[in-house]
Amino acid sequence: WSRSHLNKDDYAYNTASQNMLDHSWKTSVNLGALIQIPGVWDPFVKSYVEMLEFYGDQDGAREVLTNYAYDEKFPSNPNAHIYLYNFLKTEKAPREKLISVLKILYQIVPSHKLMLEFHRVLRKSEKEEHHKLGLEVLFGVLDFAGCTKNITAWKYLAKCLRQTLMRSHLAWVQEEWSSRKNWWPGFHFSYFWAKSDWKEDKALACEKALVAGVLSGKKRYFRYISKQDHQVFRKKIKRMKKLVKKYSIVNPGL
Repeated sequence: WSRSHLNKDDYAYNTASQNMLDHSWKTSVNLGALIQIPGVWDPFVKSYVEMLEFYGDQDGAREVLTNYAYDEKFPSNPNAHIYLYNFLKTEKAPREKLISVLKILYQIVPSHKLMLEFHRVLRKSEKEEHHKLGLEVLFGVLDFAGCTKNITAWKYLAKCLRQTLMRSHLAWVQEEWSSRKNWWPGFHFSYFWAKSDWKEDKALACEKALVAGVLSGKKRYFRYISKQDHQVFRKKIKRMKKLVKKYSIVNPGL
């Protein structure tokens, strides 16, 4: 490797990067024009935003993503809201702003994997309406078959139910449960699920049993799990029984 060789490479590299910058500038003009036309332009929007960020134009990038998500001429597109949310999160935007973006995503895709994060953002808020929505979001996630084994969702719901009932918001829980009480027990809390969950994932079974006990009383799922004796989970099951006794929304007299 002679010195002149390195210099030549250096020159070649500089020329190449200059050409690339010229090219990317032209591309950015074209992309900017393209994404004004209503349509789904996900890969182009992403490239354009990356380019704007590369040139340090944060405001421009934010504006492009905001228009892409909110302009009514564009078709409803979950990705537009995901891109905007991720951008705002990196920018450390205020919580209210993050909530408003995720709220729309929630309306379009209530089972999206970002919904658990949405719940966490809502939980940190001071507002009662956000805590109520946080409960609703978890029920929404668990309405979907693809989420039935999601231990984080069940953990969050168990915790959220406890906190909601501790703060005397029984009506919130009843409101969510009334439209589900006819199908969730078969969908989530059957004897079959209790057996299979206990076999596959005991930690998941304990979280689900707590939720089942609080919402539908000491029936199939709860009963099966509460009768298990397991060295590691003994304490957990004992605590679960205690919490169900304290917080169950089912009238024990019935």
